[in-house]
Amino acid sequence: MTKLRKIILSLVLILLVLLGIGSATLYTQTYRPVLKAQAFAQKAEQFNDYFYFKAVGKEQATLVFYQGALVEETSYAGLADQVINTKHLKNVYLAGHSLGGVVASMNAKDKAVKGLILLASYPSQKTNLAQSKLRVLSITASQDKVLKWNNYKTAKKRLPKSTDYQTIKGGNHGQFGNYGHQKGDGTATITQDEQERQVVQLMSSFITNQ
Repeated sequence: MTKLRKIILSLVLILLVLLGIGSATLYTQTYRPVLKAQAFAQKAEQFNDYFYFKAVGKEQATLVFYQGALVEETSYAGLADQVINTKHLKNVYLAGHSLGGVVASMNAKDKAVKGLILLASYPSQKTNLAQSKLRVLSITASQDKVLKWNNYKTAKKRLPKSTDYQTIKGGNHGQFGNYGHQKGDGTATITQDEQERQVVQLMSSFITNQ
């Protein structure tokens, strides 16, 4: 084996090791859904990139939900399931938690989108919806220690003046999903079920009171 081939082989091995470490780190840092959320996910049609929950009865709206970074989409299965099935939704509303809300905001400019729902989230500097006629609901939690509050307040200027701002007292960042405690988050003083109930109620009222 020549010296050059040895060097190339060494570099390839190093690269493979680094990729392995990176993949392992990403896997261990990804928040996993609790068993309850996994059970809700079983009610959906599962595709490669998304879960589809079909409403029971007459549909009133279509809710597209984007999960947060390093959080599996099934963590939100219970929340989306409740809204879609209890309110028989139609029309298109985008919703997202944390960085998922950033993605939802980016896609909210689509003419087919009737409303945007942000859970502990805000649009990035690249997205300005201030002049949009889009209906927007922004929900935060008082014990959320993950949300960058200064950035959140600054981002309000990039949302319509008509945006409805709501706060869940006692809730935290992680309980907007159902994946356990998130690193750096505050301690919730209400239960997971109670925070989910309030979120569902706010989202349902926002969508049905058009």
